[in-house]
Amino acid sequence: MAWRTVYRLEWRILRRDRSAQLVLGVFAVFLLVAALAGGRAAATLEQGIEAEVEAERTTEQTHAASLATLGADEPQSARDPRDPVFMGQDGAARTVVLPPAPLAPIAVGQRDLHPQAVRVTTGVRITSQRESRTALTGPTRKMSGPFDPAFLFVMLFPLVIIALSYELLSGERERGTLAMLLSQPVSQTSLVLGKAAARATALCAVTIVFALVGLVVAGADLGSAQAWLHVGLYVGLLVGWALFWFAAAVAVNAWSSSSDRNALALVGLWLVLVVIVPGLVSVAVDTFSPPPSGAELEHEVREAAQDIERELAGLEGRHDVDPRSAAFSRKKVAVEEKLLAQTRPMLDAHGASLDDRQALLGGLRFASPALIVQLALEDVAGSGATRHRRFARQVDAFHPEYRAFFTSRIADAAPFTAADLAAVPAMAYAPEPTGQLIGRVLVGILFLLVLAAALLAIAWPGLRRIGRLTR
Repeated sequence: MAWRTVYRLEWRILRRDRSAQLVLGVFAVFLLVAALAGGRAAATLEQGIEAEVEAERTTEQTHAASLATLGADEPQSARDPRDPVFMGQDGAARTVVLPPAPLAPIAVGQRDLHPQAVRVTTGVRITSQRESRTALTGPTRKMSGPFDPAFLFVMLFPLVIIALSYELLSGERERGTLAMLLSQPVSQTSLVLGKAAARATALCAVTIVFALVGLVVAGADLGSAQAWLHVGLYVGLLVGWALFWFAAAVAVNAWSSSSDRNALALVGLWLVLVVIVPGLVSVAVDTFSPPPSGAELEHEVREAAQDIERELAGLEGRHDVDPRSAAFSRKKVAVEEKLLAQTRPMLDAHGASLDDRQALLGGLRFASPALIVQLALEDVAGSGATRHRRFARQVDAFHPEYRAFFTSRIADAAPFTAADLAAVPAMAYAPEPTGQLIGRVLVGILFLLVLAAALLAIAWPGLRRIGRLTR
């Protein structure tokens, strides 16, 4: 076919084109730098969590050693490991962790907003906290966002494609070679598609190779079949995103007569799809589903359960009652249970608000292909809102189980033992079924391909109008 001839010719030209090589080389360097930055962020977070878990493990071993030497007498101090109240509130508290996904370096995503480690105690409300041993994030990072592969591909990758494709057809006309090329047995359509296909192949090859190299140098965990499934989704997203922008370049070249106009139109399209529309979607989500305020939730809970809170504070503030006595502990547990029953509907409503907000964003993501790519990359990296909400729900479900373990021992008025410490419930994050993740990402890839096909359909009539572009 004629376009294949053009493809081979364009491929040979690209191999000698210094400007195209410079663009691809600079992009490859930026991709490696972004991968290293994403890998460093993921490694710092993982090291902080590991340090937190190790500190908890050391504390547990210390208490286990103490319980092995202490007798079965009543606790003698407020921090005695034989006291189930102390052990439930502090001594045997469990830090539950959202483990990093295999391709965590791809996107920091929601990790800056949601805790990756949550400390579960017998308190009436879970103390959600980010692990405390990781270095704090500076204000510049908070304002500008992380520089990682997701940022590079969503924001800068389209500009690279624009630089390689804005003059697919207009450049030949302006150099005076279009009429000569079309005098050969090749159509204008074959000429443009062949040139676009060659440049898309070159860019996709460089992108895939350096994206994989970036995963290796960033320390991604590639030792499992699950990881390589994520790699396949990652590559599919990048190819789909590239084809969308090359299709846009073909459409603009088909209906414009100069390279300047092509560049202006493509940059304008980038501005609308990558900057303006995602900003409007964010405003729409905040307007129709405002983010729930943690401080407001705390205030509402205190207002609704004011009497119970006062009763609990009165118990804890009395000096004429021994806080280590079994009677005091049972009374406190009973009051806390009433407080839990009173506040649970509000906490459930808070979680439902977060779910509604996520569902609204999931629907509005189709307003911009950039949003689709961003959210899909976060899904592949394991840093998206869907995974964090799943983790939060599992922690909420684990809290009553953990609390019940200690309240039953408090009710029995029996000293906490080494056997009890070994039996303290633990939680391991249960990932979502692989099919759900694949489904979400494939929908995004399919949408990008449909948009690319639609742009080529729009370009088709313009590609067949030879006279306007050659005169």
